[in-house]
Amino acid sequence: MFKGLGRGAIALIISGFVCKFFGALFRLPLTSILGMEGIGVFQMVISLYSLALVFVTGGVTNALAHLVSAARARGEGGKIYGYFKMASILTGVLSLTIGVCFFVLSGAISQVQGVSEGQLSYKLFLILIPVGGFIGVLRGVIQGQENMLPTAISQILEQAIKLGLGLLLAYLFSQKSIASGVFGGFLGITISEVIAFAYLAIYSLCKLKFVKTADKAQFPVLINAIVPLSLANAVIPLTHAFDALIFVSRLVKAGFSKQLATSLFGLQTGVVGAILNFPLIISLSLATSLLPKISYFASKQDEENQKRLIENSFAAMWTIILPLTFGLVAISRNLYPLIYSNTIGGLLDQAVQLTAIGGISIILTAIMQFLLSILQAQGLFIYTFFASLMGGIAKILIVFSLSGVQSVNVFALPLSNIALAAIICLLLLIKVGRLVKISAFCVLTPLLASSIMFIFVRLVASAPLSNIWIVAIGVVVGMIVYFVAAFPILKSLYLLFFGKNSAKEKQNE
Repeated sequence: MFKGLGRGAIALIISGFVCKFFGALFRLPLTSILGMEGIGVFQMVISLYSLALVFVTGGVTNALAHLVSAARARGEGGKIYGYFKMASILTGVLSLTIGVCFFVLSGAISQVQGVSEGQLSYKLFLILIPVGGFIGVLRGVIQGQENMLPTAISQILEQAIKLGLGLLLAYLFSQKSIASGVFGGFLGITISEVIAFAYLAIYSLCKLKFVKTADKAQFPVLINAIVPLSLANAVIPLTHAFDALIFVSRLVKAGFSKQLATSLFGLQTGVVGAILNFPLIISLSLATSLLPKISYFASKQDEENQKRLIENSFAAMWTIILPLTFGLVAISRNLYPLIYSNTIGGLLDQAVQLTAIGGISIILTAIMQFLLSILQAQGLFIYTFFASLMGGIAKILIVFSLSGVQSVNVFALPLSNIALAAIICLLLLIKVGRLVKISAFCVLTPLLASSIMFIFVRLVASAPLSNIWIVAIGVVVGMIVYFVAAFPILKSLYLLFFGKNSAKEKQNE
């Protein structure tokens, strides 16, 4: 049981790290090509793209993973084709409609944002959103079979092509203007999505064997899963889109220049966010792998295996994500000049402060992603929407009220992320707390080990060395100190996920 989860999670974690590596290789030179103002425009456009994509795919992917896994558990394999067919039709209609809306309203959207440079890129949504929608459908069906490898391969393929073509086209187009450079980057992204879809389509045709039956009674079941899941998964991207729409104008109203306001937005979302989101690969990969497993046991009403799976999966996530986050915060002052030497300029102090505050939101967000997967696996789709909505409202209110305060300015963004994740976590625990029984040993050991590691890395960071040596030595020292301090729980997790299954687990499987 745990070995299966481990293999799936590891495939996604590896692909996640590879994709983040490619993403960093893409984002760093892209920042140099477009400049801090240009990357701010890029982030404004991609915030709305992420929002649109979540409306189209967020609910579909998770709903299909849950429904397909549950159908397998009940021996109702004939229903899988029906879910796939209906989801494809629904996604095709919805994604094409949204794509056309962005194409027609591209000028108006850019005007509302106060940055006309994004207008060209919005027209590409006519292709990007439908292709992304069908990728989500295929990934959902495949993940429902508890096979995470095709998703991992498609993600790596997508990022590798984006890296090559996206940078090349952004550079070539940027010779004309910032708007053209941003468009070139998104054109590369569009091509990468088309190729990733082609891979998943070929894999599905060759490997998935459907019993081609469809029952009209399945459509309400699918809709009852997709609609609340889509709305719940859209809340956070919607708040980010809200940030992109009003943040620059709010800072301008507070007395900042338009150029500085756009640069600060790019700093938080495109620079600090890109670094801090790195640890979330772990939580998202585990949550994705966990959903079909929990759905399977929930359909069999096997609460004992659900609790055991949840506790050990949380322990694995917590043990890895804490040192990553603590380490990034500890070494941020040396890391940013090394990575963003040409663009960070006089914004280094703000970047370091944003990283320290953002580290809290990253840890809370990881817990939030983990808990959301548990509730979705239980079929509690409407409640996940309610919890996400409450957190989203709090975030929007904080951003709107505090970003206009000159002394707070860009720090309103990480503060609002903390409030959002904390509220959602609290509401989710109220609903599903009976299944989440985590031992104090699993929580406190990694926390104490990460704190000790943080102190040692900070000592390294204060040494009179160049940034590249500080980062290299800090990483090595941090790994050694954490491994020694957290050895007991690391050993137990290794045996659990990769050792031989106990007789009891074999019987359950």
